[in-house]
Amino acid sequence: IQKEDFTLVHGSPREPIWEYLISVSSAKENFAYFQSQFCLVGHSHVPMVFKYDETDTCSFSQFIPNIGLVMGKNRLIINPGGVGQPRDGDPRASYAIYDNETGMVRLYRVPYDIGITQTRMVKHNLPMRLVARLSQGV
Repeated sequence: IQKEDFTLVHGSPREPIWEYLISVSSAKENFAYFQSQFCLVGHSHVPMVFKYDETDTCSFSQFIPNIGLVMGKNRLIINPGGVGQPRDGDPRASYAIYDNETGMVRLYRVPYDIGITQTRMVKHNLPMRLVARLSQGV
């Protein structure tokens, strides 16, 4: 999905769309597959930001909760993490909100009742490895 300055994808703007963007090298290659300034990705469930600047350099930075990220003039690939099954060692739900007036995006982490979710997962016969990992955020 492309809207104004944003491209929204599940895993990656290139094929395969389920690619995990978790390294600087794969992120740098992916900047060629979208034209907008910003790309929002998911799939890895790990909050992170890749920046591509005017010197053709791609860099990685952590996406830290409650600290606004100024979008600026560089191109960015932003992963807000996962509301379900975060995989960065923090079991809280992770999401981001973009403020078009300030040009900032902010990451949020919120707790939720993991036990209820795990009970429902067991009831629906989901694999136990998926049920167990919710508690650890992996």
